[in-house]
Amino acid sequence: MKARLLLTLGFLALAALGTEMVVAQDDATTQGILGPGAYIYQTRLDTASCEPDSTSGFVTTYYATIDGVPAARSMQMNLLNSPHWPTWSITIAEDGTVVGHADQENSRGVNMGRSHFEVRLDGTRFVGRGFREYTARVGGEMRRCRNSYDALLRRIDVDVPAPRGRRR
Repeated sequence: MKARLLLTLGFLALAALGTEMVVAQDDATTQGILGPGAYIYQTRLDTASCEPDSTSGFVTTYYATIDGVPAARSMQMNLLNSPHWPTWSITIAEDGTVVGHADQENSRGVNMGRSHFEVRLDGTRFVGRGFREYTARVGGEMRRCRNSYDALLRRIDVDVPAPRGRRR
């Protein structure tokens, strides 16, 4: 896993040196605030409906790649160190909100978990809120659990200045 992460981050850094970031004017089909690259995605849990889930502010850090066409409104995010939520669909709304959605890996039907976040640009990072829902055994019984969290998404492969006029 570490070797794959280092290889991926090294490749992305080399690719970033040889390419110019495409920043497009926002319209109905393009956006200029989120591009493909290497990111850190962090969650800080603040509410949890099932034990032994932590409500103490537990932080989880994921290494992420966002893959897609620069300026596109739809991309894919892959969490390199998450066995439960490895693949996310990313959509960038016209108002600049970045929306992520993932279905739980190796889970199907009524027990399938889902995770969702919405973040907005704040300086050089994206911040917002998200939740995870999944089925777990609690006290010997299967139960639907929900965790809510603060979400942070920050690009790490290149220094990218905040787009002008996007700070909110």
